Amino acid sequence: MHPHSFAHALSFLTRLAPPRILDKTDFPRTLVWFPLVGLAVGALAVLPSWLGLFAAYPWLQGWVVAGLALWLTRGLHADGLADIADAWGSAATGERFWAIMKDSRAGPFGVIGLVMVLAGQVLAFGYLAGQGRLGAACWCFVLGRTLALAALRLCRKRVRPGLSSLFAPGATMGTLGVALAQAVVLGLALADLRTVLCGLGMAALVLVFLVRLSKKQQGFNGDFMGAAIMLGELAGALAALA
Repeated sequence: MHPHSFAHALSFLTRLAPPRILDKTDFPRTLVWFPLVGLAVGALAVLPSWLGLFAAYPWLQGWVVAGLALWLTRGLHADGLADIADAWGSAATGERFWAIMKDSRAGPFGVIGLVMVLAGQVLAFGYLAGQGRLGAACWCFVLGRTLALAALRLCRKRVRPGLSSLFAPGATMGTLGVALAQAVVLGLALADLRTVLCGLGMAALVLVFLVRLSKKQQGFNGDFMGAAIMLGELAGALAALA
């Protein structure tokens, strides 16, 4: 592992490190750190609730967790989810699909997708906070970033020019294996075996959807990775409550 790659991952994916210009060879090296970036985001997102903020109002705690995660990541992954929802919801195919995804304007399906996923996160994190299971809420952010790496690994032969193509060379089976190992170990430490197994199972369903969409549209880009992160976080939270 490159000694500076974790800092590079934090810089690109979060506000937790100063912005920096990365060489194209730096991007693939960051992938192995994705789960630990998720751990950092999750830990900071649940910290106010762990300290007792809104202790009597768990839904507000869930709102704080989801809101802090958005702020810490500059809304990067939520933007990807909205783009995927817009393009998928339109039922467009081919270049029309990719044109809709690239459009900076928020369409109705993008808004609906964001509202549904973020509302689900707020409610699920709130219920976990009410149960005193903030560790499980923290783990959801680990799972989301592991899922993004898995999606890239399975779709890397279809990557389109852009950020995903810079990451793609590092999406090897070895890197994915290390990331999965991190996710499992952190899940057992922060939650429990049942949550880990259910979370991986629900994340696999999201992965199937994204891979099938990628195959249908003959492409893969950073928006797919952002959507995987957001949907993976929600999958982990729902699995913890199942």
